[in-house]
Amino acid sequence: MFEFYVYEKIFHRQPPSMPQQAYQHVRHIEKMSFLVWGEHCVECAAPFCYQTCELYQGRPDRRCRRFAFGVFKNKSFPSLRGHGAEVVFKKWAQLSARGNTSMESVHSIKWRERLTEFGAPILNTLGSLAYRLTSDIRWNYTSFVLLERLARRLHRRVSSSSATQWPNAFLLEVYNPTHEPIRMQLAMRLAKSKQSKLLQITPSFVTTVTFLPGYTRYEFERRLFQAVTECGLPFDIGLTPEADGSASLVFLTADFVRYKKEAVAQQKTLKCVVFDLDNTIWDGVLVENDNVRLKANIIDVLKELDERGILLSIASKNTPELAWRQLEEFGIAEYFLYPQISWTPKSQGVKAIAERLNLGLDTFCFIDDNPFELEEISHALPMVTCIDATAIARLLEDPRFKGSQSNEAKQRRRFYQEAITREEKQATFGSDYLDFLADCQIQLDLSTYTDSDRERISELVQRTNQLNFSGRKYTTPELVTILEDRTAEKFVLKCSDRYGGYGTVGFGIVRRGADEIRIEDFMLSCRIQGKLIEQAFFQHLQEHHNQNRASRLWINFCETARNKPAQQVLETLHFQKEEGAPGLLLNISSPISDRRLIEVKCSSEFCAGCVQAR
Repeated sequence: MFEFYVYEKIFHRQPPSMPQQAYQHVRHIEKMSFLVWGEHCVECAAPFCYQTCELYQGRPDRRCRRFAFGVFKNKSFPSLRGHGAEVVFKKWAQLSARGNTSMESVHSIKWRERLTEFGAPILNTLGSLAYRLTSDIRWNYTSFVLLERLARRLHRRVSSSSATQWPNAFLLEVYNPTHEPIRMQLAMRLAKSKQSKLLQITPSFVTTVTFLPGYTRYEFERRLFQAVTECGLPFDIGLTPEADGSASLVFLTADFVRYKKEAVAQQKTLKCVVFDLDNTIWDGVLVENDNVRLKANIIDVLKELDERGILLSIASKNTPELAWRQLEEFGIAEYFLYPQISWTPKSQGVKAIAERLNLGLDTFCFIDDNPFELEEISHALPMVTCIDATAIARLLEDPRFKGSQSNEAKQRRRFYQEAITREEKQATFGSDYLDFLADCQIQLDLSTYTDSDRERISELVQRTNQLNFSGRKYTTPELVTILEDRTAEKFVLKCSDRYGGYGTVGFGIVRRGADEIRIEDFMLSCRIQGKLIEQAFFQHLQEHHNQNRASRLWINFCETARNKPAQQVLETLHFQKEEGAPGLLLNISSPISDRRLIEVKCSSEFCAGCVQAR
């Protein structure tokens, strides 16, 4: 459900969105979980920022308004609930929910949602009375606090011993009323309270979703996010526009769901096709003759199945290294997930693939040219559909292979490949967080402040708390004075990685002396916390903005109740306090770090090197 009860009609100045095309929403849902989706600021430090941030706009419950008018219940859109949730994201806005995978019947969820929508305003009204007595602003959003605790409690009661308790998928059904695609980052991460260490690898599911004009549906199978949802710790879910962008969307469904068994059985569409190699994918036997050739039209079949969202894999008796090299030479290796190439029975390979993909064997098809292998699979795994290789040319006409024509289907393999990559990196890096960061392909772009950056920097200065090193909150006149000061270097920091762009994430004010580089103010978005952007920036100043060969780097750090993460960063880098002096110092007569984790690109006119790897 969404926070419809804090919608403010006075701010909804544009006509509500209207569907421009027909759409059949997903109906075969047996169970769902109770999620409460609401607006959130990506730099939130509530309730402290309500008093210090000039950009704070209060909702009826005094929480910060980050959607233009809240969430509008738009009854023009078809959905399981009979309405859509229309949202216009402002800058820094995120749609978020406390994670909960406790499955309940659709009827129970709808009843709970109606009760919440009716009761939340009453609770907040009672809370406002308590606020007048205590002056504690949190009483105003009593419903938010109680619903947050309810979601955590429901998730804790899920039994890990029973697979029937878990969702099949996370379902997103969204309507984009604009004429341009909207890219967002979908993230499921452990709650911040469970990320106690500054540098650590924790379970996560992060991917980029694109909502094309009109309707878009994404169905993320349990396999993709279960490392987060089934680890036994509380987690959060967030949808954030990419690179500080704004967005206008209508959400029909954003739920963990479990589908009706009879509906799934009736569909009987195949989700994964497992191919043999010799005389199936190619003509010839590889170990006997390395001059094998691809079967006619096999590439077209693979591409079309992939476009329909049908996953592909391999179960072949072959020499693994030789077979995979041949697939790479043919340019088709990327299509196959969890290939099982060995000399063991192929039924073992198919079973292993199903376990890795977390898909039922009754959704698998096995294709081979050898009757013995087909019989072996049929005997060991009778639920698997077996097809002779001679029928490959007719696969695309078979209704069991119809798949889907949705945008999500075209990206299904990518989602699984991202999950595979995360698993491999976790196994490779273990607890080595630095190696993990290096593989994330983080890029830091530094530029000199210009007037076009003013609005974004003003927001950053007002909202940053956890990584606000000086702890200062500037008034608008103070900020204008600082930005117009031509005697200091002012850096704007932008960041991106393999998961997408984060837009403008930082601002720094630097002065250079004969023996000291002075960082008079420095602040970063908490979105890039733990990515070692601070280290890369400091080292770039040391190496490329240090013509006087200064041996000391000073930063204006003042401890506050909210910037403990900033202090941890400086302690990790061995900054020290000088007796009787403000701020912290670091000796930079030697390199700050020998590790080159982040690529830094600097367009500042004062930079001695335009592109450097950090």
